[in-house]
Amino acid sequence: MTNLPANMPEDSDAAFAYIGTVTAPTVDDFKLMIYLEASGQGFYQALADVAPTPEISDLLARTGREEMAHAHRLQKVIEQISGESFAVPTPEENPYFAVPEGIELTEELLGTIAEGEFGGELLYEGWAQSLDNEDAAKLLRQNGKEERIHGERAQQVVGLLTA
Repeated sequence: MTNLPANMPEDSDAAFAYIGTVTAPTVDDFKLMIYLEASGQGFYQALADVAPTPEISDLLARTGREEMAHAHRLQKVIEQISGESFAVPTPEENPYFAVPEGIELTEELLGTIAEGEFGGELLYEGWAQSLDNEDAAKLLRQNGKEERIHGERAQQVVGLLTA
């Protein structure tokens, strides 16, 4: 079904908890992150689907598309540091991909999302600093910059919800 390393967490909560502890990522850690980033598209699309306005929906759907772009950048990082080709999984191949049903777009949820996205910026910067390959580090820093934008976008959505 997947080429996720056998020792990686079985669910996304455990995977996010694990990935948050990684300071010097291995190729397997980058693979895990590909799965997590790719799963973000479904999550953000579910939020976009329940958004009360087209503007909010567009912001959330855009973030989901950018999460998938992060997965593709990580794919390039793997190729640059190891020479290995690794495919970004389809939703059907991704054990972490789930479109949550019955999700509500709340200030609390968006605050949690913003916090996680800001943490992603720091994570990617730390990973970039741990690499000797400057091209790969540049890709990680681009992901980190976009994670910050995602956090700011979540805060923007809070503002639109409460306006």
